[in-house]
Amino acid sequence: MLQKNEQINYKKVAGDPRYPKLYEVGHTYIVLDYIEGKTFFQCLQEGVPILPEHVKQVDDALLFARNRGLNPSDIHLHNLIITKRGDVCIIDIARFSQSKPCEQWNDLKSGYYRYYHKAYFPSKLPKWLMDVVATLYRTRKGTNNRA
Repeated sequence: MLQKNEQINYKKVAGDPRYPKLYEVGHTYIVLDYIEGKTFFQCLQEGVPILPEHVKQVDDALLFARNRGLNPSDIHLHNLIITKRGDVCIIDIARFSQSKPCEQWNDLKSGYYRYYHKAYFPSKLPKWLMDVVATLYRTRKGTNNRA
């Protein structure tokens, strides 16, 4: 079922460069563009800056999806990629057809603006720390999605 939703969702956002292009779908597979770049998670881990422009690109891409009848959900640091050109691409949009509201991106964005640019915020974050924060977030929100 998730694969079918993903196929439908990618067709709805077709033509927007902030989403991978869908090439083919089979019974047990889906073929999309290979997106070369770093996830937001990798950027935090490696000290690669995530710019306010990147956050705006995510907002714009999610608005594009909403305007096509989708309900963006399960937006987390592993699903957001900064390409080698510096543009943002959103992957894994199977849950964009869920009906329940998802505040995950708003929570991430709030943390970004509240902490990321502060002098005390480290330039690199260890994976174990981000995994702990994600687990605490899921526990607090009562979700199984990765943050």
